[in-house]
Amino acid sequence: MVTGKILEVTDQLSFSGQHLNHYFQSRNWQAECVALKERNFQELPTWLPYVQEGALLLRVPPEQSAIVLEHFPQLPTHARWLQVADSLVYDNGQWWPRLFVYDSLRTLIVSRFRDLDISLHSYVIGASHLGRAAVAAMVSLGYSRVSIVDVDEEKLQKEVALLRRYLLGVSIEAVPADTLTVQEKPGSLMLNTINMQDNGTVLGDLSYFNFMKTGGVVVDISECSAHNQLLEEAQRADLKTLSGLAVQAQLDVDMLKKLFPQQYITYEDYFESFSDILPSLKNPSSV
Repeated sequence: MVTGKILEVTDQLSFSGQHLNHYFQSRNWQAECVALKERNFQELPTWLPYVQEGALLLRVPPEQSAIVLEHFPQLPTHARWLQVADSLVYDNGQWWPRLFVYDSLRTLIVSRFRDLDISLHSYVIGASHLGRAAVAAMVSLGYSRVSIVDVDEEKLQKEVALLRRYLLGVSIEAVPADTLTVQEKPGSLMLNTINMQDNGTVLGDLSYFNFMKTGGVVVDISECSAHNQLLEEAQRADLKTLSGLAVQAQLDVDMLKKLFPQQYITYEDYFESFSDILPSLKNPSSV
């Protein structure tokens, strides 16, 4: 029997968490994804020991990494130098920080875009913890020139300084968002981490895509969605795209394979299941 709990600190489960429960039920597993209501990461040490019965993993929003990681002196390599985690895995009676999104991005981009020209530039939109993981994933693919784009120039400089300490031999540049349309370095890969609904000006600048080479790739991980305006604009500019839904599905599959190594889990099956149910999760009143 397959059992265990995946925990989310939230009043309402994410789309991924809701789909996980659907996926577990369809397989007759006794596993579940559970919302921990009225909890916060600032008080993590006070409640974490009391929720671990049956728990396998606690999801961590990357922007909460600094608060979470200070409680764990022993960190895996990527979590340590990037100072980012997206989960805590319960193993052998201890919680261990993990960064699944790094490997998930690499896996999906390599499998989908084998002709990616890594000699060109790459762009990450968003000076954030998630953006750090995206930069590291791009460099692991072979990119040696990465530009980070954000409207907040102070955040930009901090992120660039942190990444330059560890990514030796890699050109990491800060690009203020309002200068994006005048960039003259053609890119073959752009990865967005910010919600464009809250950044209409950035979306307007991005939609030109004059800094991207025709046939380049645009990845959006700002939301769990199969389509959005950014990806539609990219497709109109003759660019290949990878949706947040596709990336979230890969991340979930990588997580499930770690938690349930004896089970047969495929990306294709999981992605199809997630794609089928996502519209009803977004519009429950229409069901």
